[in-house]
Amino acid sequence: MNRHHFAAGQSARAIQTLMAGPAGPEREFLLPGTTYGQVYAMAAYLRRAMAGSSGPVCLFAENRAVIAAALIAGLFTRRPLLLPHTVSIAVMEQLRRQVDFTLAVVDRDAPLPSGVQALLPVPDGRFQTTDFVPPPPDAGWVYLFTGGSTGRPRIWSKTVENLIGEAAYLVEAYGFSPADRIVATVPALHIYGLLYSVLAPLIGSAAVSAAAPSFPREIAAAAEACRATILVSVPVHYRAMKEADAHCPSPRLAFSSAGPLDADDADAFFQKTGTGVTEIYGSTETGGIAARCRAEGRQDLRPFSPVDWKIAAEQLHVRSPFLSPELPTDAKGYFKTGDRAAAAPGAGFTLLGRTDGVVKVGGKRVDTEEIRERIRSFPGVREAVVAALPTENGRQSAIGALVEGDVNPDALRRQLADHLAPQAVPRRIRVVEKIPVTAAGKFDREEVVELLIG
Repeated sequence: MNRHHFAAGQSARAIQTLMAGPAGPEREFLLPGTTYGQVYAMAAYLRRAMAGSSGPVCLFAENRAVIAAALIAGLFTRRPLLLPHTVSIAVMEQLRRQVDFTLAVVDRDAPLPSGVQALLPVPDGRFQTTDFVPPPPDAGWVYLFTGGSTGRPRIWSKTVENLIGEAAYLVEAYGFSPADRIVATVPALHIYGLLYSVLAPLIGSAAVSAAAPSFPREIAAAAEACRATILVSVPVHYRAMKEADAHCPSPRLAFSSAGPLDADDADAFFQKTGTGVTEIYGSTETGGIAARCRAEGRQDLRPFSPVDWKIAAEQLHVRSPFLSPELPTDAKGYFKTGDRAAAAPGAGFTLLGRTDGVVKVGGKRVDTEEIRERIRSFPGVREAVVAALPTENGRQSAIGALVEGDVNPDALRRQLADHLAPQAVPRRIRVVEKIPVTAAGKFDREEVVELLIG
């Protein structure tokens, strides 16, 4: 049996586990106080409410128990679930311009746009599976509306096999179990939060904290309060925990995704807790691709077992059961990512930067990631984002850098001129107290460009 058939088998078994109902109805899913029985009762209520009509349903909630119930109901009714990247009316209206919907699952009473009916689930229903027919593995299930942090906002579809298969793999690979108590600092509407703080816990019968902390002492307090065994976070929060010197209880696992994790930040967490941070490499459209833990002496990324990979012309290609269906693939099923990579000794690879990070300035190639790393090496610089900005004629690019730290822009530019080619020296450097990030912990590229141009 090849690895993709094995992943399909994992997915089928996980669906059976999910749809069998709660093995322990009195066990808590959301800490404190929301049991697995209540989640499934909400799912039964939503199933009845969603079965009376057709068309997509917007999941306009942040509560992980409500999200879990809606996902289960969606499997029953086979109604597409739309997940906006942020719970805001403006984002919902933006989503409606792309996909028409009239029903939204919510977790609180709040005004919605005209023509959208709110569906607030209550634990009022008996969960039954006697008439459940599993959807085909390739059936569309969840549609994630991204915020455009690395390009234009768009919708990525995820099939049943995409999400259930990946969540089932995570449960097996990392041992999610009823003994686990999870604190997540990321929203559950994003692919990373959805997988690690909703679906994997559901399949593994783990518990998840209701808190959504983002400040260092809040993260530490949430982990202490629920005796966390797993932390699901992002690089910007690991950086903040290091700088604030906040004490965090020692979980058995710590995950990071949504961007590269600085080695010093990973080491600082390890030194404080004794727990190495497992970095997950992937994207909304590809799902998880690979992982590494530097504390285990690993610098290269090791692909997840269901994922095949190859490097052609220095560009990473992947074949995976987690790929969104609309991604273009070659005759053998490989998708060409936007990342440059090199094979590492053994079975892994290292990333060399984004292909879209190489731009033309004055007719010459410039690598924005190389510039960023050079800036970050200077004293006083905590973080930096480098962007290609359009020039007045629109046919060329100019390099701009938004820098977080205590540094003089002119002095930094002079220092960079000693290390970089003339076309690579940022024309615009702006120093800020904090570089803006999205709710998912990624740099907010739109705000970065606005700050550099404005």
